[in-house]
Amino acid sequence: MKFVKNKNLAILDIETTGVKAGVNKIIEIYILKIFNEELVDEYYSKFDPQQNIPLFISNLTGIYPWHVENSPLIENEIKKIKNFLEYSILIGHNLKFDLSFLNYELNKKNLKKLNNPTIDTLSLSRALLRTKVKNHKLTTLSKYFKTVNQNDHNSKADVLTTYEVFKHLSSFDEIKCKSNIEEVDRYLNSVDSDLINKFNLNNIPSSHGVYIFSNEQNIKYIGKSNNLKNRINSHLSYSRSFKSNKIVNYSNNIDFISLNNELLSLIVEHRLINKFKPQLNRGGRISKNIYWVKLKSNKYNFEISKVQSSNNTLFQIGPFLSYSKAKNFKFFLEHRLETIKCKRNNSRKSKCDISTLLDTECACLNSFDLKKYTKNLEKKLEIFFRNTDIEVENLKKEIATHAKSQNFEEAQKLKYYLSIFENYLELENFKDKVFNQDEATIKLLKELQIEISNNKVILKIQIPEENNYFLKNLSENYSIVHFYNELLLILRFIRSKESYTISK
Repeated sequence: MKFVKNKNLAILDIETTGVKAGVNKIIEIYILKIFNEELVDEYYSKFDPQQNIPLFISNLTGIYPWHVENSPLIENEIKKIKNFLEYSILIGHNLKFDLSFLNYELNKKNLKKLNNPTIDTLSLSRALLRTKVKNHKLTTLSKYFKTVNQNDHNSKADVLTTYEVFKHLSSFDEIKCKSNIEEVDRYLNSVDSDLINKFNLNNIPSSHGVYIFSNEQNIKYIGKSNNLKNRINSHLSYSRSFKSNKIVNYSNNIDFISLNNELLSLIVEHRLINKFKPQLNRGGRISKNIYWVKLKSNKYNFEISKVQSSNNTLFQIGPFLSYSKAKNFKFFLEHRLETIKCKRNNSRKSKCDISTLLDTECACLNSFDLKKYTKNLEKKLEIFFRNTDIEVENLKKEIATHAKSQNFEEAQKLKYYLSIFENYLELENFKDKVFNQDEATIKLLKELQIEISNNKVILKIQIPEENNYFLKNLSENYSIVHFYNELLLILRFIRSKESYTISK
């Protein structure tokens, strides 16, 4: 391992409650510090996530809630972890995942993110074992190299396995000749020599834009990037992902459309995916419908409808861009407004078991007054949506109370409802600003080369003649569904950029 000789190596692995940093939390971390193949130090700790640990996570890692009850909080240890990792080359399997959690915690404490040199055994495996293993999971590589700890899935076992796998991969001719980690990175990120002749890589700019992989029959994949040249090269690199490998295997041509900013690239990518529906684009496709959550005078509970205006509607909320989003918001309202839980059955003369248990009004009684009930519920809704700030604060207080009482399941449920509610309010706020021609919002959109008029997003761009095939009739069959989806794209983009803000 010439390229890491006389270097501190820190092999690390974390276990978490889920896959999303900022939503899920670290529950275990192990770091093994190596110098010239000798153990010099280690760090190990479990952490109290202050949220529920899903059963499948516990079954996978062997870490159950009672194992972390008296453990420290990650936020109280993150500075110590950062100091422990200083001046080391970080090694891990799918290291990007681990670093996303660690950097999130560092950011919360206003500490600089980790910028250590890194070696990802996942990338090494993709480059060196492309045709030799069925996938690049750590367990698969462990079996391939016949390392120890093949069946365990906890941070200590994974670190030991990662280090063994790293040593095996470092012995390959393509790697062992490298003098330093920079040379290794250049090799992993360079274009696979087998693909140079397959694709024309001339004149690809280092600009924002959209790229299209295709063959003689059809378009296979559409993507966007802030740097077209780098992104396309990453699809063709030695360390390309399984998905990228499929893309290049099914394609023999690359086209690109250079654009002026990231948002334009997002919207053009979105439109092209929904126009051509490429085989390898799993995400980005929109539903044909939008949905509304309604309270109707002839129904005792909320219903979901594709139709905005309909008879007997007392109150409606929306639009929602998928049935699942509408359903989740319906559940949220039913939870917060404590609506009837039983089904109507006029043959009953007494409360059903559900309503008796929950001590709620019962629709199955002959004496049930539907008109009165829906009118009362309508008033509750009006008050609820008039005082959304109060409702948000109440939810936050309830979450804090449940977390303090270690009732993490209820806290997680309320957190989920809160995110649903806040996302809805944010889109509604942005929509109102657009429709009411808010001066600051319109100025911002103009800066981004976008105009919104008559329920349509208009792109202020000129497309070169060579891209006409992809972009002609791009606005054909543009519907209200496309409009609301693009409105959400714009909002998410603005939210993600510190330089842009949409204030309430």
